[in-house]
Amino acid sequence: MADPDESHRFDDIVAHLHEDDPGFTAAFEETRTPGRLPLAIGAVLCAGALALLMFGGVTGAVLAVLPWLAGMALALKGRG
Repeated sequence: MADPDESHRFDDIVAHLHEDDPGFTAAFEETRTPGRLPLAIGAVLCAGALALLMFGGVTGAVLAVLPWLAGMALALKGRG
């Protein structure tokens, strides 16, 4: 367990680093949470791919691959 004086000194060093170079310390802090927009767009793309698959015949089945992959990528990104 760290000594309270060492812990206080460490906090002072971190605060000083943050004052000197905020961009450096910002790289270690996660400030942005994943949004719902990529998830919603991914769901729409996957639904469109299913519609192509059902109503597009062979050509629709081939073309459905791209929106399906893009939709799954965005849906996974939207979930974090």
